[in-house]
Parts: sequence; C-alpha cells; structure tokens
Amino acid sequence: MRDQAEKLRQLVQKSQSGHRNPIIKQPEVRARVITITSGKGGVGKTNLTVNLALALSALGQKVLIIDADFGLANVDVVLGCSSPYSLQHLLEDKCRITDIIADGPRGIKFMSGGSGIYQLANMSDAQLSRITSQISVFDRWADIILIDTGAGLNRNVLNFVMAADEVVIITTPEPTAITDAYAMMKTYSNHRGAAPVNLVINRVLDMGEGQLVVEKLTKLAQRFLGLKIHSLGFVYEDRNILNAVKTQVPLLLSFPESISTRCIEHIAQRMLYGEIAAKPQGIKGFFTKFLDMIW
Repeated sequence: MRDQAEKLRQLVQKSQSGHRNPIIKQPEVRARVITITSGKGGVGKTNLTVNLALALSALGQKVLIIDADFGLANVDVVLGCSSPYSLQHLLEDKCRITDIIADGPRGIKFMSGGSGIYQLANMSDAQLSRITSQISVFDRWADIILIDTGAGLNRNVLNFVMAADEVVIITTPEPTAITDAYAMMKTYSNHRGAAPVNLVINRVLDMGEGQLVVEKLTKLAQRFLGLKIHSLGFVYEDRNILNAVKTQVPLLLSFPESISTRCIEHIAQRMLYGEIAAKPQGIKGFFTKFLDMIW
C-alpha cells in the first residue's frame, strides 16, 4: 500500500523547491472548493459532508475535508480518525502541512481548521506567504475540497460561504429548519454571493415530502431573492445513520446497502455530472478571498 502521507511530503518539498512532478496535476488545474452549511444545527450537515466525501472518492475523486466548525467540530468523530494537530499548529510553525492532515478511509483526507483560520488575519506577509505556499499544494492533489462550517448565520460561517466556489445548504423538512435555510439564502443574496447554490433535503420520510420542500425553497428564493437554487436531491430518514455515528464508522462503510447510502451516492453523482459549476479558484484562491473578508 502506498504511503499517501509521504507522497504529500514529497509534493510540498517539490512545490517549495520549484520542481515539477509529471504525475501530479499541473498548477492551472485547481480543486473545487465547496462549502457545506446550514441555517441551523442538528440537520445532519457533518454526517452528509463525511459520507459525501466517501461517495465522491468512490467515483474517483481525491477529496480533502476541512472542519471549520469552531464550536462543535466533530468531523473526526463521524469519520473515525483524527490528527493531534490543526491549522493553528501550522501557523505557529510547530509542524508541516503534512503533519496536520489525517488519512481517512477510501483515501480521503481530513484537516482541522479550528480557530487557526482566523489567526491568519494577524500574520505578517512573510508568514502568510509560507502558509499559503504549503496549503496550495492541495490544488495539485485534491479534486474536491469540502469545507464543513458551523451552523447559523454568524459572520464566521458567512465568510466561508462567500469565499467558496460552490455552496451546499442542508435542511430538513421541519418548519424551523426550512425557515433558517431560507434565511441563509437571503443573507447570501444580500451580500451579493455569486457562486452556485445547491440544496439537499435531509431526513425526508418519502419522496413527496422531499420534493415539496425543494419546490417551496426554490420558488421562494427565485421570487423574492432572484436567486437560482439547484437541487442535488434528498436523503431519507434512516436509523442506520445514528448507528453509524455510535460506532464511529461512516454510514457508507458500515451500511453500504442502506437507502440513505444510495441517496448520498446519487447526490455525489449529481455534483460531478450535473450542471456545470463555476470555474474553480482552488484552495489558494479560496484563502485569498477569505482573507480579504476578515481583514
């Protein structure tokens, strides 16, 4: 089995020395940065992020997950893997980028951002250059970078949403969740967000319920916000999801034949083969745009 961590170390060294590796994607090919968010907590956002990463990996994509939920970071719990380091340790020059990346199942990778992301605003130009040089290595490794944000409409969450290539909003059929999902759309529209906005309805009891929520939110967004929402589909209510969390083995691995697994695999296919997304700016472009917002 190949040592993927060692591959990344070699890639970082080559990017810093200016050498090019012919088997690595060329720099102009950038990763798609997709922010996954929700108007409220408890709608299954992190579960979807982790299992979506696994589904995309099964379709041949190299995926990196960045956990950007400062208050309730739990991607590592759902994923069943963790790293003792986060972006904060990288900023403090206590480790390298490869040290803060955890290897997950199916070849996906995971990085904890934590409060370290906002420490970027207080760094010197030289420090920022060093950090972005290391982080940008993932533009030549990853095809898709999923950023799992916190819930709600606070400025921290909105910055991640506004800086991404694409946005996925998760909601459930509950009236409060629908209201909060629409509030996220409205806030995004008010801030003149231009990236494609996608919608996933989680925990639906049947197809009719899911379609009803999609129709309601897409029509409201179009009529009152002038915002086009793309539906990626919905995920059925499934007790297997809770069982997977308890065992800390992702749903797609512990219950590969479950109905919710099939739903998530369908959503992954829609993301890859559906409507054409905006031209990716890559992780370096994402952080550049993000820094412009927090400075």
